Amino acid sequence: MESELFRFKVNLGGMIEILSDHLYSSPDVYIRELLQNGTDAIVARQKSEEGFENPEIRVKLVPNQSLSFHDNGTGLTKDEVHRFLAIIGESSKKDLMTGRVMDEYIGRFGIGLLSCFMVSDEIVIETRSVRENTSLRWTGKPDGTYTLTEIPEGCEEGTTIILNCKDGKEQYFSSEKVKQLITYYGILLPFPVVFDDGSRSTRMNRIYLPWDERQSTKEELMFFGKTMFGQDFLDCIPLKSESGNVSGVAYILPYQVNGAAKNYHRIFLKNMLLTEKGDSILPEWAVFVKCIINATNLRPTASREDFYEDELLEEAREGIGTCISDYIANLARTDLEMMDRFLGIHQRVLKSMAIENDELYQLFFKYFDFVTTRGKMTGQELLLQREPLVYTSQVDEFKQMSQIFFAQGRLLINAGYVYDKEILCRTPEFYNAEVMELQEEEVVDIMSDVTISENETSHFFLSVADRVLAKYDCRAEMKKFSPVTLPAFYYIDKQALFLRRIQSAKEASSPLFAGMLSAFARDIKKETSAYLYFNYHNPVIKKLCLLEAVEDIERFVEILYIQTILIGGYPMHNNEMGILNGRIMELIERNLLDE
Repeated sequence: MESELFRFKVNLGGMIEILSDHLYSSPDVYIRELLQNGTDAIVARQKSEEGFENPEIRVKLVPNQSLSFHDNGTGLTKDEVHRFLAIIGESSKKDLMTGRVMDEYIGRFGIGLLSCFMVSDEIVIETRSVRENTSLRWTGKPDGTYTLTEIPEGCEEGTTIILNCKDGKEQYFSSEKVKQLITYYGILLPFPVVFDDGSRSTRMNRIYLPWDERQSTKEELMFFGKTMFGQDFLDCIPLKSESGNVSGVAYILPYQVNGAAKNYHRIFLKNMLLTEKGDSILPEWAVFVKCIINATNLRPTASREDFYEDELLEEAREGIGTCISDYIANLARTDLEMMDRFLGIHQRVLKSMAIENDELYQLFFKYFDFVTTRGKMTGQELLLQREPLVYTSQVDEFKQMSQIFFAQGRLLINAGYVYDKEILCRTPEFYNAEVMELQEEEVVDIMSDVTISENETSHFFLSVADRVLAKYDCRAEMKKFSPVTLPAFYYIDKQALFLRRIQSAKEASSPLFAGMLSAFARDIKKETSAYLYFNYHNPVIKKLCLLEAVEDIERFVEILYIQTILIGGYPMHNNEMGILNGRIMELIERNLLDE
């Protein structure tokens, strides 16, 4: 049995609803679609008519009533009207032989004109082709019907699109709104766009294009960025990618940004604004820039609010990333002052992203700053050290240990700041470097044991000190280390430090919260350690080792203990500050400070 052939029917009203609710972000885009159609018609005439001069688009508005867009482009013949205006999805920009959309044009899908139905109940098109002398008027309705008649009195070469305001859409036909949208979408078009609302005629696009053939100065690029975005920037980076024929400028933001935040970039397609929210053309790590980019050969999506994700876009993205990375490398070589300003603002967010982004890590690690016992050092300087990169993961620990490491000329890195530990720990993945966290065994290794004779001399002092420190969950040890001026230093492992912080928080909390902290502390392993290392090289400690009065030793041990706690920035608890003050007062009263 032979099957019967049927044809699909398209509900144009449903199509318009889809455009309005799902494809386009707002009715604003009807201005963009009109500008794109006019631009493509002008490009078509420039291609076919050698010597064509004075291309322009003229926009006339009767506020809150009607709008007309006229371009002096190629115009349409009768056959083209039936073909391109009556068949949804048929684009006049296609090559007749191959069916492919030609690269010179912005529009691609043949549905842009339908966006006008979002603001008007009919679309009137008056057109005269440069190839014929017949003037035509096409009137389309949202129900899918249209009429086509000749205009006896004729019309201008090119095309005029006339829209009458739909009820409730008056805001899209106000002078202020139309001017704002023309400027927004068409400010970089390379020919005049003239607006006339009956009060005056004004050209809306007088902006200099930074990607024109001549080389722009930095001052011109910075002025262009301020004009487009209305703000000042730290610096600018010219962008160029052969893939996609992409040009533009990246502007470095003068303030810190959140790595998860999306910047608003101005992305143009053949000088027509595609979107101001597009970031698909940029590397995901380039959060510190705001860009103006113009592409010629990239494919737009159907909504023309972003680019189609394909191999060409990926190549363009890589090209833009190379421009930015080359700028950073050159900055580090030629302008250290600007590099310091740049990293001073954006280093934290770059570190946060470099933890998981290999490309960003390799680009920036050598420029990242780290606090060390040899002063502030860059990643590049760390890689040049001929020793393991030993770090502490706590700022307090670094404060304590840095005195000893500095005195002995050893490198210690403070990785207690946000992201520094994670950044350092990734170093062996990319570079020939040994990275390790400071361990208790290494702390002991940098100190020398006392001799048998010195041990006998200090034994009584040490036994008293060990008993005094037990109530602070701390043990006493006698060692010799540099610098000689340091009488003692306090070392605590991570578990013990955590418990100390919980205890300090409990003492400052309400009974309810203190009970919760106590329950939390019970779950922590008790195999923790804290040590107060006394320096036998120090004259004060040597003198204390000769004391015989237990009470005097106890007082000095508590003073030294609490002093080291304060120097290390550790949290205080058990009224330790009060104990310190009390012990000092006792010494004053006994006049021991003069001895």
